[in-house]
Amino acid sequence: MESEIAQLVRGSLAFHNLNKTAETKLGLSLVQYYLLSTLRDMPGCSPQKLAETLGMHPSTLTQSLKRLQKKESIFVGEDSKDSRKKILTMTRNGSERLKTFSAGIKQLLSSKKRQAGNRS
Repeated sequence: MESEIAQLVRGSLAFHNLNKTAETKLGLSLVQYYLLSTLRDMPGCSPQKLAETLGMHPSTLTQSLKRLQKKESIFVGEDSKDSRKKILTMTRNGSERLKTFSAGIKQLLSSKKRQAGNRS
């Protein structure tokens, strides 16, 4: 049981490190990339619908949306039919960030694999 827990912790730390490196080098975390790429296919959706589609808790999504808003990658507007509701749209900046991430992630993953191989 202890070795399984240790393996899970190592995997979690590896993911965390990859996520931080991706955000630093490519401008988006893995979660932000997933969120933006989903939003690209669902323009004008509500935060609730996006959370449901992604399988994320709404409060977790809210934090990610705030970070993406700060990066000017999404626009949060009011629903024209109901001003209490919000709609989400990816900006040009968000689209550019997706392209940058897509172009760089394979290289980043390859370099991480090489680093892991050198440690073995």
